Amino acid sequence: MPGALQFRVAGIPVTQGSKRAVLRGKRAGMIDANDARLRPWREAVRSSAVEAIGDAWQPLAGPVRVALWFALPAPASAPKTRRTWPVGARSGDLDKLSRAVLDALTDAGVWRDDSQVVELRAVKDWPAAVHQVSPGVIVRVWRVTEDTPSTGQIPIVPDADR
Repeated sequence: MPGALQFRVAGIPVTQGSKRAVLRGKRAGMIDANDARLRPWREAVRSSAVEAIGDAWQPLAGPVRVALWFALPAPASAPKTRRTWPVGARSGDLDKLSRAVLDALTDAGVWRDDSQVVELRAVKDWPAAVHQVSPGVIVRVWRVTEDTPSTGQIPIVPDADR
């Protein structure tokens, strides 16, 4: 599919969203509340995207669809005999997990601005449920054309990203 991109980033996904004020000399600024964990995660996403797009890539123009499959580490206390999902406060908000990835894709030059995303499908679950063997995220990006399917019609396909 022209304008399509897919890659996987290994690591524990980190949320982006909550800010805190900081003073640097006489200047005030805002930084992410979890900046120490967020910076390495965003850099991992950015560098994985740069590697996946290659040197000849031109930033996507126009509308874009994105699908994200987050694999979160299952806690040791998770029941082994019944299905559970990562819905606790420590699993992170899905929109904040997505925001970190979308901003990193902007930094990587996948598109000009993440405001171009007109459709976003995001899933968070334990690794096996999203066809991964360890924590991380599978990222898929498509340029919207009349013949590209909606992300809701694109299945998770086990592949060599494991």
